[in-house]
Amino acid sequence: MQDKIKTMLNFALRSRKYALGESAISLARSKKIHVALLASDASMATRKKYIDKMSYYQIPIYTYLTKKELGNLLNKDEISLIAIKDINMAKQVIKLIKEGDDYGKRLQEE
Repeated sequence: MQDKIKTMLNFALRSRKYALGESAISLARSKKIHVALLASDASMATRKKYIDKMSYYQIPIYTYLTKKELGNLLNKDEISLIAIKDINMAKQVIKLIKEGDDYGKRLQEE
């Protein structure tokens, strides 16, 4: 299951249908992102900031992987948050996360 989610994230990365960190917040305001994935080892302050912002703009947010693992997807050091801009890719990621309870956890009420 986790490999399928990584594949969907790679599709989003290759098609440039993603946003990272603070840029995801500005896109959330204009409803241009459809799901956000927060690193499971992000600091409490970072978690609170992103969860509050995404909840306010009604963007589903899930924990997924670690900062290092998310960073490896982009060949970067560490990433705390990655957001997907394409609605179909976002729906597929949400579906895959819901099917595999061990890999992602919803961080806000639906």
